[in-house]
Amino acid sequence: MKETIKNLTAYQAELPVDVVKAKYQLDHLARLSANESPYGPSPKVGEAIRAIPDDVLGFYPDGQATLLRQKVAALEQVDPEDLVFGVGADELIQLLTRTVLTPGGNMVVPSPTFGEYALHAQIEQATTKQVPVDEETGHVNFAGMLAAVDERTEMVWLANPNNPTGVFETRADILAFLAQLPASVVLVVDEAYYDFVDAPDATLAGDVGNYPNLVVLRTLSKAYGVANLRVGYGIMTAPLYPVMQAVRLPYNLNTYQIVGGAAALDDQDYLQDVVKKVQHERKLFQDFLREQGFKFYASQTNFIWLQVGDTKRVGELLLSQGYQVNDRLSDTWLRIALGTPADNAGMRDILAQL
Repeated sequence: MKETIKNLTAYQAELPVDVVKAKYQLDHLARLSANESPYGPSPKVGEAIRAIPDDVLGFYPDGQATLLRQKVAALEQVDPEDLVFGVGADELIQLLTRTVLTPGGNMVVPSPTFGEYALHAQIEQATTKQVPVDEETGHVNFAGMLAAVDERTEMVWLANPNNPTGVFETRADILAFLAQLPASVVLVVDEAYYDFVDAPDATLAGDVGNYPNLVVLRTLSKAYGVANLRVGYGIMTAPLYPVMQAVRLPYNLNTYQIVGGAAALDDQDYLQDVVKKVQHERKLFQDFLREQGFKFYASQTNFIWLQVGDTKRVGELLLSQGYQVNDRLSDTWLRIALGTPADNAGMRDILAQL
């Protein structure tokens, strides 16, 4: 066994809804700890999946996810041969670190950020350099990130907007940062929450063709509401693309993922309706937090990162009242995903009493 992974702890998923409801004697539980969509997917997704004949079960799926590849390429206006598909963005994070990182190498990330980046670096026997975000605004310290890059640096990760802070960095700022990175360092921009951003020119998908060391990741788990299907994709060019395709396991997406994901992408009207609801609820919640004097970072996602003092106490209080939020990321900061208007109002009522 690798020495670097002997002390790894397994990911602690949310308790099942029925278990939590029984424990706290709840009639309703809002699961708002994993940034899932309370609105679910477009009805077209279920229709498409139900139309798949049962006889496909006896055969391997399309190993190139051709239908999904065509839909994504048209939507993102990228070359179909620049797309690598994964079981959620999680598999792509794993594949990228497996492909790029070497034992003794390192990668640079802002802090806090999505924990899977450092987890997979540890598995690959590489180290992670963490550069704190700006304490007041939550923005990435790009100068500090550049200063952390050394001769052993092989990757830099930016979740944009960032998880768990929700803070969005402009395309111009990221491109200026990329221009100063050594060409040998791969910059991965994880745009899992891109759809919720209300600023223009928010994605770097169109820039990938100009930078061989730039990768953009996306997922259908958030705004598209198909988290259970586990569909993600990465946009990248050579030399990474052919190697990633070789490292990727064959048939990693099944037919239900391919067909369901394609149907989700087809219904852009539904997506925009969900996004507008989330953006409206986000504004209401952040206006409330300002009025109540909470410290939080301005979010461009479907969740909010706020300072509450004793995180476990507040998380338990919310859970006991039917609101399951993420209290595992910090001792003093809580991540609250936005739910339905009624759920959001209920959480605000509780927070107002703190």
